[in-house]
Amino acid sequence: MTSDEMTATMRSWLDLAVAAVGPEKLTSDALAGSGDGSTVLIAIGKAAAAMCLGAQRALGEVSGICVTNTPGPVPDGVELLIGDHPIPGDASFEAGRRALEIARSARGRCVALISGGGSALCEQPLPGVDRSYLQEVNRVLLDGGASIEETNLVRQHLSAIKCGGVARAVPGHLETYLISDVGGAGPGLVASGPTIPTARNPTRATVVMKRFGIPIPAAVRSAINMAMPKPLSASVEVLADGRTAARAVIDAAREEGLESRLSEEWIEGPVDTAMSEFFVGSGAGVTVAAGEATVNVAGGGVGGRNSHAALLAATRLRGQRGLFASFATDGVDGRSDSAGAIVDGSTIERGGDPEDSLADFDSASYLDRTGDLIKTGPTGTNVADLWVLWRS
Repeated sequence: MTSDEMTATMRSWLDLAVAAVGPEKLTSDALAGSGDGSTVLIAIGKAAAAMCLGAQRALGEVSGICVTNTPGPVPDGVELLIGDHPIPGDASFEAGRRALEIARSARGRCVALISGGGSALCEQPLPGVDRSYLQEVNRVLLDGGASIEETNLVRQHLSAIKCGGVARAVPGHLETYLISDVGGAGPGLVASGPTIPTARNPTRATVVMKRFGIPIPAAVRSAINMAMPKPLSASVEVLADGRTAARAVIDAAREEGLESRLSEEWIEGPVDTAMSEFFVGSGAGVTVAAGEATVNVAGGGVGGRNSHAALLAATRLRGQRGLFASFATDGVDGRSDSAGAIVDGSTIERGGDPEDSLADFDSASYLDRTGDLIKTGPTGTNVADLWVLWRS
């Protein structure tokens, strides 16, 4: 198989991975046969619109709200709001206000459909927390290399939406169906847990904020330490996560007759360290991992954690026969119009010295010149990132 053929094959595997976590079918299958009258939907996240359509297919009459990142069809009776990402803006705050309003007025069956990206898309600060302060906290954590767990921990202590805020607003029982982008970290971190009242930890949240140099005014400290009531009743079901997408790649590779393995470790921590561990744990054939590495953005270039990871991998593969893909399953990689990249042993030869591009976090510009970027546009789902290494 030529290098171009291998690249095309790997690209087809990524399409299969996205299809395996298709929100509409997953939601329809989960709710099939449970329809009984009108249902109020509260859908938040990058997969929200498709999840609403799946719910309608299974349940029939629905109403409520869908907060997501791109315009798209939703059922009649469901209000569509487009939030801001990755930093909450005015649209996100309006979406949060409406989500809580609809939650408080819900009568009869209420179903929450939650997916990744919702942390920024749907927001309302707690009393004492200014909107601009909340925006700056998000910016510092995202650019400073905080882990998803650290970022969401802080968000949960500043928000009236997160850490079960929506569940507390619903006057009756709330069912939650999740498509997870956080792997083994637990469903309470998906979109910072708007319907899952995980235990608050003000001390740890404060430690994280101080470590990243975030000032904590007295009013904010009061919000962080605020006691939260429990919701009346709630249930949670996880429909898919990154391993679901990763297993689709594994199955496709095995159909090609290739030895393949799913990494036992989630991608997490600083991207350089995570990349070293991933390569050490790989062997012949195809190795796949799911998760989300962190990057400490220091430059003003064009790129994201996936293009940055791909360029790092390209330096490791230089002169060798093999491919590496780093792919954002939501189709959006940081400050770029790509979803990541597929690189091979010739990428550095074609692109030249990558040192400046890596230092300025301009990896997408570099990989655009070499023709290695993956461009899908928003996929309508989100189960974090996939890394795929194919050694031949």
